[in-house]
Amino acid sequence: MMRANVILCMAFLLPSFCVCAEKIHLQLRWHHQFQFAGYYAALEQGYYRQAGLDVILHEGSPEKFSVSEVLQGHAQYGVANSELLLDRLRGAPLVALAAIFQHSPSVLLARKDAGILSPDDLIGKDVMLMDKAVDADFFAMLHNEGVSLAKIHVIPSSFNIQDLVDGKVVAFNSYLSNEPYYLKQHGVEYTVLNPRNYGVDFYSDILFTTEDEIKQHPDRVKAFRSATLEGWRYAMNHPQEIIDLLIGKYQVKKSRSHLEFEAEAMRSLILPELIEIGHINPGRLRHMAETFVKAGMIDNDRLLEGFVYDPDPAVDQKKLRQYVQISGGIALLTSILAMILYMANRSIKRESLLRMAAEAEIKKLAYRDTLTGLDNRLSFFILANQMVKLAHRENNKIAVLFIDLNDFKIINDQFGHKAGDEVLIYVGLTLRKLVRQSDIAARLGGDEFAILLSNIINREDIICSLRQIQQEISRPIIYQEQELRISACIGMAVYPDDGLDIDALLEIADSHMYQVKAENKYSSHTHTETI
Repeated sequence: MMRANVILCMAFLLPSFCVCAEKIHLQLRWHHQFQFAGYYAALEQGYYRQAGLDVILHEGSPEKFSVSEVLQGHAQYGVANSELLLDRLRGAPLVALAAIFQHSPSVLLARKDAGILSPDDLIGKDVMLMDKAVDADFFAMLHNEGVSLAKIHVIPSSFNIQDLVDGKVVAFNSYLSNEPYYLKQHGVEYTVLNPRNYGVDFYSDILFTTEDEIKQHPDRVKAFRSATLEGWRYAMNHPQEIIDLLIGKYQVKKSRSHLEFEAEAMRSLILPELIEIGHINPGRLRHMAETFVKAGMIDNDRLLEGFVYDPDPAVDQKKLRQYVQISGGIALLTSILAMILYMANRSIKRESLLRMAAEAEIKKLAYRDTLTGLDNRLSFFILANQMVKLAHRENNKIAVLFIDLNDFKIINDQFGHKAGDEVLIYVGLTLRKLVRQSDIAARLGGDEFAILLSNIINREDIICSLRQIQQEISRPIIYQEQELRISACIGMAVYPDDGLDIDALLEIADSHMYQVKAENKYSSHTHTETI
């Protein structure tokens, strides 16, 4: 009898569970790999199940694109890149739920022996790309650089990086988190054309659905999005666990080291420590839309409104009016209290603004040198470490310049510390004027400065920059109707030729600077002339 009761109970509970779990389909953009780690985590950790969802993941392929699969009703949700926004602006009823990658991993990898260093170098060459709808990043980059697509021999992508290895093409549409590993394993030296360096900084791996899904199943959409983001937070904190899952359950053919490379590269694109996973900035979306308009991919961005999903939509206006009518009497009686609260709120807001301004100033002081306005030592090392990692991933060179002012003490001794401050301010202004936006200029302390130059092609370029800096610094500085003259010794080090981390590079540049100082047969002496 007891056994029969247990069976009856189980038979009663099972149908109930099946009814609660709604079966939904998620179309991934490509084959199973770490790129979709958050979705695997949401499944395995039970986040979808707890939300009452039975989620089925579908791999992508060259013949199966997520946007078309969702629009055709084969899946309710999908993962797409910038083509999602492009299709929306062309009239497709698509809605972005969350942007997983804050920066797109899409890059063009080119054989180093082909001499491809900029988009201009692609003219007349064989380049593998997909169409404008899918590889929108690259077409926008080419437009920004004034490179006509008609001048490039575009070959439809084979999705096989071996074609680049074999020399069938000189450039191949790739992901920073994937193909660079393959090229390194095959000993193929490469250069990277990253759209971000040419004014195209798009979101990637955007979770999306349709307007109809949101209208018909608002609670399901909200639950699915919430469970997915929870999965991504788990995946970012447990990458090895996801890698084990990919190898064991999903039979992914990539090696563990390849998956680890992918996980590390993705982290710098998702930025989970700095930005809330899934965050979408409306300003960046508008910039993306404007980029498409300027590139001639769309006529206007009128359909941008409503593209980003709001998990907490405004209260329905009809219901709101009913509520106002019912609560009118109560509102009248509490108007005096509301006025008091309003005045108190204004005071709180004023104090909050003052506090925010103070916090912003404190943050500025933490990372800026207050005298010169340059990055300070702390900021320099934070930014430099990031630049070294980026150079490693993109197989680029960067240079460190260590600058020491000659006879700076003499100025302080002869004319006072205010004169010395004027010299330092002038040097700061000079360095800010000479470096590019992609470079870093910092005051390390005293009369020592450092510069990081990104995307260096050869040492001759560094020497050219070095001489220009020396020439500008040596110009006379007017202080209290007198000319102050200063000069500088500069040492340099190049990544990866001279060192593989910022500490080693700075030490080598510092040593080189002292070597230059010792080799000089003379010192630049300060002198004054009355004007």
